[in-house]
Amino acid sequence: MNILFLSPDNLLPYLGKTLLISGLLYGYYWCWLRNRPFHQYTRYYLLGIPAISLILPLINFHIRSLSAWEQHSPRFRLLHEMTAGHWNESVIRNTSPHTWQEFLNGPALAYGIYLGITALLLGGLIRSFCYIRRISRLYPHEKVEGILVYQTAEPGTPFSFLQKIFWDDRLDRDSIRGKQVFRHEIYHVRQGHTLDILYLAVLRMICWWNPFFHLILKEIKATHEFLADRYAVSHHDRYEYAELLVWQSIGNHHSSLVNSFFHNHLKRRITMLTQLKNNRPGHLSRIMVLPLLFLLFCAFAIRLRKDNNYGIRPPSKTLTVVIDAGHGGFDPGAVINDIQEKDLTLAIAKKIRQLSAAYNVNVLLTRDEDIMPGGKSTKEEGLRYRTSFADEHHADLFISLHINNDDASDTARGFQVYLSQQNVQFRKSSLLGSAMVDVMKDVYPSCTQLIRTTEIYVLRTARMPAVLIECGYLSNPKDRTFISREENQEIIARNILQGIVNYGDQ
Repeated sequence: MNILFLSPDNLLPYLGKTLLISGLLYGYYWCWLRNRPFHQYTRYYLLGIPAISLILPLINFHIRSLSAWEQHSPRFRLLHEMTAGHWNESVIRNTSPHTWQEFLNGPALAYGIYLGITALLLGGLIRSFCYIRRISRLYPHEKVEGILVYQTAEPGTPFSFLQKIFWDDRLDRDSIRGKQVFRHEIYHVRQGHTLDILYLAVLRMICWWNPFFHLILKEIKATHEFLADRYAVSHHDRYEYAELLVWQSIGNHHSSLVNSFFHNHLKRRITMLTQLKNNRPGHLSRIMVLPLLFLLFCAFAIRLRKDNNYGIRPPSKTLTVVIDAGHGGFDPGAVINDIQEKDLTLAIAKKIRQLSAAYNVNVLLTRDEDIMPGGKSTKEEGLRYRTSFADEHHADLFISLHINNDDASDTARGFQVYLSQQNVQFRKSSLLGSAMVDVMKDVYPSCTQLIRTTEIYVLRTARMPAVLIECGYLSNPKDRTFISREENQEIIARNILQGIVNYGDQ
């Protein structure tokens, strides 16, 4: 199981999935649970909708395809086409500061609108807290059954908040009606209904863009009233109680965070009261949620893995492979927004070495820290060291890792594999490059053609099959986000190792 971490690239799809899941779950509530008598079940279901809709899109259960072995069987792999190309190591430095036009037209404007509306909703919550604090200090109180009861003249009373009941001093608590109302408010307090409202109010404030969270908050308040009404009339005449609701319902106003006895949903509350003696179990309505949850889980949490990164089949013999993390030390490579190519290539190289044992691959690194390979003082000496290192260790393969860039545009993207026709093992280099393209293209956009060039020193001078992998474009925001994440670096590392395994089985 993997947990999806949100980034600007996957934020909109995540929000769309959250909206769809909450809409489907709320639709089930509307069709099967709303105005039904099993209120406690309904309460927990409504509370669960936001949590499920926010968490489910973040969970990824990967199931490997049954045909994964056949799909990647190297015996049937074709050699990929080749195209001529050039290669350079131009460096992109930090981008210039954003202009006001870019700010107003870019993501910052969307974030500003989001934070502005969130701040307004937060202001409403703070105002409600301040109101409750003010009347708590203004009116006297007494402790009844462990609950603080305030005698007030505030409109909208009686209502409860956490462990407090704010009582209307015009209502005699010892009268029949007063006892019913007090039982009603005590039930709110003892069942922790205020916590439900606070939980949903905070989620609504953060996820105000989701209309279903607003509806759920409204429905949970109604469900609280149904539960408290049922408790209040358990030893009294429910029709007299319904008359009390009508008598006191007009002109009462209250804070959005409290459980007021004279709340809205008057017609629905009276309807529920008249159904108290006609309750049916409603088992079908409740168990129908199970197939819905199963379908949602399959649709949003399960991913069919077409590659076999984790269904590892080691090669028949151990291969010694030199992994060359491009650049290093005084040579940072491409740099954008303080993200340096040399750091990313080293991180991927270390991941390859860390995971290599499971693939029966012996991995050697030309550098395992931020230095020019061999501690050399010039790029030319560093290049010569990389290939001589592979020769000295009798490596079977040489793979150099780089991150591409485009000085003129940020639209170029994807992985590319380079090789040199001047390499003495050119044919085997082509097979190695084809194996790499095969495993990369199913994970991230990749060029399916092998790129020939004479400009890469380490490829043309290596005495063993050698390829250079450009792991995306640092100049492309999507590629940059993908490559910078540690879990994606592991995916790249596993795919490179699997490409080595597939090559070794040919």
